[in-house]
Amino acid sequence: MRSTGLFVALTTTVATSFAAGCPGPSDVPDAATLDAGTSEDAPMPSDAPPIDAEMHGGLRLPRCEETDPETSALPHFASTLEGTYVPGLDRFPMSGPENPAVEEGEILYRGMGLHEVEAGPGLAHVHREDLGASSTATTGRHSLAWLAHLSDFQLVDDESPSRLATLDNPSIPSGLRSQEAYLPRAVSAMSRTFERILAPDRPLDFAIITGDCADSAQQNELDWVIALMNGEPGLHTDSGDDDDPVPGPDNDPKDPFDPTPFPAPWLYVPGNHDVEVVGINAPSDRNREQALGTSPISGTRDYRLWYAPASRRTITADPRREIIERDQIVATVRAADADGPMGPSGHGYPPTGDVDTSMGANWAYDVVPGVLRVLAIDTSDREGGSEGMILQSFVDGWLIPELDRAVDDGVLVMLASHHSTRSIDVFPGQAGAMPTPGALTGEQIEDIVAARPEVIAWLVGHTHDNQVHAIAGADAAHPGYWEIMTSAIADFPSQARAIELVDNGDGTLSIFATLIDYDTDDCFERRFRALSQMEWISAWTDNITRDPMQLNVELVRAIPDSASEAVSAASMMAPDRIESLTTLIGE
Repeated sequence: MRSTGLFVALTTTVATSFAAGCPGPSDVPDAATLDAGTSEDAPMPSDAPPIDAEMHGGLRLPRCEETDPETSALPHFASTLEGTYVPGLDRFPMSGPENPAVEEGEILYRGMGLHEVEAGPGLAHVHREDLGASSTATTGRHSLAWLAHLSDFQLVDDESPSRLATLDNPSIPSGLRSQEAYLPRAVSAMSRTFERILAPDRPLDFAIITGDCADSAQQNELDWVIALMNGEPGLHTDSGDDDDPVPGPDNDPKDPFDPTPFPAPWLYVPGNHDVEVVGINAPSDRNREQALGTSPISGTRDYRLWYAPASRRTITADPRREIIERDQIVATVRAADADGPMGPSGHGYPPTGDVDTSMGANWAYDVVPGVLRVLAIDTSDREGGSEGMILQSFVDGWLIPELDRAVDDGVLVMLASHHSTRSIDVFPGQAGAMPTPGALTGEQIEDIVAARPEVIAWLVGHTHDNQVHAIAGADAAHPGYWEIMTSAIADFPSQARAIELVDNGDGTLSIFATLIDYDTDDCFERRFRALSQMEWISAWTDNITRDPMQLNVELVRAIPDSASEAVSAASMMAPDRIESLTTLIGE
């Protein structure tokens, strides 16, 4: 996850004018240590009546169809190659005067037009040859693998007492997202979009989610993620009280709905938010008790009040908010097939037998048998903290043996993890002063992986941005690999990538990476887009890359000798239609 500030408790308030700028953070070791009694919004008795029970005619949220009517619907594009969604305004140079997650902020920013979006031109693939191999092939090419890359749903129990909602701040964002209640609808919309754009005769081979699927290591959050991906009918992303902010069925984000299942087998990679409370705190007796309690010390959304503001009022406890650790997460994911139709069995993890998580919740899976293997790396620090950690013992004990096995099997390798190497450090927890023995720097890890010719790419998330980096090796025999980062669904621009591996027929591979915008077919989805765009334009969330070199790309890389035979054999049977050059441009 991008916003490390969610992870550092703040005691300052947000800026109240452009001129005032953003306040700086005040570090606190653990959110649970904050003194609720220091706030004027201190906990109230659980039987305290809602303050504004009748002020809005029984409503607790504005009616979705009134804020984001059908007249604001956008055209459907096959991908961002065909067309893009362009905000009507550019990003503010500094954070706006109101938090867009509160009613005053939404009113202000809607009045300024921050929610407005229009259709724009497509973005062509940028041909990149940074790793030394070159290709001009236009014929004789074959599509070896066709996949989707999604990341950072951060599907949140927005009523959990573990949250840091009252600490939301433009300099350290994401304690309170304007759009978070509507996030399940956006994930479902992305699944429906992929279902729509796929050619009937060429389904995706698989999809991979590179971490931060859940937001705070809670059992109910992971259960919701699985239900979303599997399209379980009647998904109800509510906890504690059974809220109905807009009376009646299917008219507010707390009502059950039927999500669209993702139209391909999906693979799960854990991130720091999946295994740590609010993405920074390793599970402990104290934060387990906090999650199952009734006192949101640092604030949570209160759907008893108009506009569901952040509040420290006493809430209803819920045993489904149990904090779970790696073994429980792996067991839940492995059992997910019983909950829906989508595979593969285990979702990356072995479907039967024991799974050793002593070096992390890692897995190896042949996504295209005989051709392409994915190695998933659990990069989250066991001591907590938003940044990742990789130990030499893991490299020696798991990664190198798995890479050697891939060479022996003659297959190509893609790595997948939540953190990129630029988000790996050697310090324990959120603010450790002394390096962890055996921890490797990001540069050391890059050197190790770039020396392995069988590794052609590394898929990552965490930073909530779209980036593509060439990690060069030492020489032509060790050309290095492409690091492909895909933005968060949770935050603007909420995109996924379609990735296609192509044999160019000239000794090189091309990896096409194409950004996909989700369709907005109802007011919930339109509202999610409007609110997430307001967060970005008002500079209450981090900026994103808009360099075309990082967006839609064709990445060329030499075929490693160890996999040349497998690539040649697979190409004889592989389609010669390149989906990235046909289906994704609307042909």
